[in-house]
Amino acid sequence: MADLSPFRGPREQAQFITTYDSIMRNWPIPFEEKDATTTFGETHIFASGHPSAPPLVLLHGASATSAMWSPIIAALSGTYRCYSIDTITDANKSVATQPVHGITDYVDWLQQIFSALGIAKARVAGLSYGGWLGALLALHAPDCVSHLVLLTPAATLAPLSIQFFVRMLTPSFLRSPFLMRRSAQWLSATPNATSDPTVELIVLNFMSCRPFRREMIPPTVLTDDDLRRISMPVTVLIGDRDVIYRGGPKAALARAQEFIPNVRTQLLQGANHMLTLDCPEALVAQISGALA
Repeated sequence: MADLSPFRGPREQAQFITTYDSIMRNWPIPFEEKDATTTFGETHIFASGHPSAPPLVLLHGASATSAMWSPIIAALSGTYRCYSIDTITDANKSVATQPVHGITDYVDWLQQIFSALGIAKARVAGLSYGGWLGALLALHAPDCVSHLVLLTPAATLAPLSIQFFVRMLTPSFLRSPFLMRRSAQWLSATPNATSDPTVELIVLNFMSCRPFRREMIPPTVLTDDDLRRISMPVTVLIGDRDVIYRGGPKAALARAQEFIPNVRTQLLQGANHMLTLDCPEALVAQISGALA
């Protein structure tokens, strides 16, 4: 189990979880915490909204934790039973006991969570790395997904830029909070983004974890045929200032429009990669329309 931990050590893990818990105490609505047992380990889940409401599964971005949904969770939980899942290969409250070796394992892990929660089919929304995971589930287990919302999905539609990798890896390797805050700000159109506790948690995540983590699989670009096979209603939302794609946000949206059969795309004005922070009101409006 120790080999699968993304943290540098027990002290860093304890500090991170303490900070994570303190941020979640300010979650804008009541929530329940659950742990789903899977063959890959214990997956931590934050559930909010009325238990009888339609399920909405939320998949967070890499290093962001479920805390990143804070700006929009109250609005979404007014209509849906939201399940915010801590990705098992990332640094959060989930604990991996078996490695995830590839895409098939990720899909299996998500299906086991659905089973543990008693969900046959759900609406799924994922941001960045979580968008890639949502796309994999829709592609390989389509019966689980009724509607899919991809929020600036990592890779999936277009390669990630070299600058993205440099800006993410360098601060972690050098253990530099200053450089990590600069990188976090680079991902956001919101001035002083790191003053937000959920963004500062991302900074702490990078400082608390090993820089090279084999347990977390890099996101991939789906093939044209893969995209054609995603048949449920899909909405792709990307900020017009997003910096992660090698060809820019418009090229990523154009590829979704060309190959995904039942797709709606929207370029969100004035937003960068951190959509929940940069444009929460517009995001809620777009997601609500997509899931209706």
